[in-house]
Amino acid sequence: MQACVKLGEEYGNFYIKGWGILKKIAPLFVGLGAISFGIPASLFKIARHEGVVNGPLLFWSFLSAVIILGIIHVARHHWLRDQQTSWRQIVLVMAAGTASGFTNTFYIQSLKLIPVAAAAVMLMQAVWLSVLLGAVIHRRLPSRLQVVSIILVLVGTVLAAGLFPITQVLSPLGLFFSFLAACAYACTMQFTASLGNNLDALSKTWLLCIGAFLLISIVWGPQIMTAPVTGATIKWGVLIALFSMVFPLVAYSIFMPYLELGIGPILSSLELPSSIVVAFILLGETVSWAQIVGVAVIIFAVILPNVWGVWHQRQLE
Repeated sequence: MQACVKLGEEYGNFYIKGWGILKKIAPLFVGLGAISFGIPASLFKIARHEGVVNGPLLFWSFLSAVIILGIIHVARHHWLRDQQTSWRQIVLVMAAGTASGFTNTFYIQSLKLIPVAAAAVMLMQAVWLSVLLGAVIHRRLPSRLQVVSIILVLVGTVLAAGLFPITQVLSPLGLFFSFLAACAYACTMQFTASLGNNLDALSKTWLLCIGAFLLISIVWGPQIMTAPVTGATIKWGVLIALFSMVFPLVAYSIFMPYLELGIGPILSSLELPSSIVVAFILLGETVSWAQIVGVAVIIFAVILPNVWGVWHQRQLE
């Protein structure tokens, strides 16, 4: 009997230690997931220069993600029937995946009507929208430090996007589409953090990708059926899948639940500095001092609540 009690205590200590390690590294991997989200914007531009159209590109991106994660799912033998789940939960997780499909669809539509800088600023409204959504779902208000960080992120976003001065009239419809993309992105962050946490993280990501793929197939169906399939479409589709779906959604699914309320959305703002740096490297786009200052402000806003949290934890210990 004593041996069983001792074994139980050892298992409990091991579990607590493992949970503590995951909690410590969670901000790093969620941040890397957000940085990964910033890469596809440049890849979309390169693909467009090669004559690839949006519908087939999105279709092959999401199909590639479903196939890659499906192969991993089969190889690991983590079958859904062996996990504590139900058909209702599986359908809910797949439905949650449509948020990612909506994000891509609305964002691409907005880019036809407004400059990239304006669309990027609108997309980053997902930061406060996600915090607001999380506060409603969990019935907990964000801390003052998180509110300060969100304000800094929004200020840094305007500077980093190089939005001002505005030299042309912005389309209200384009702004509306980009705001809808921000709403969908906010839902993606919240759903990956709160839905299906009893599922294996990779299984959950696979179901999210299936939901997104089904939505893309329906919304872009007419263009997918008529546009020719080329090697360039498949090539860029696979690359975009890795950076926009596979890695970030795996990182979000595994590590988002270990973050405090409001930290995930703040970390997600690293997407914009990432897109600027990648565009500078791959496309040769110029970067102004205002954009550099904006990137620095965003990075400071991301580091602030995490460093404060670590310092506060050490003070309590």
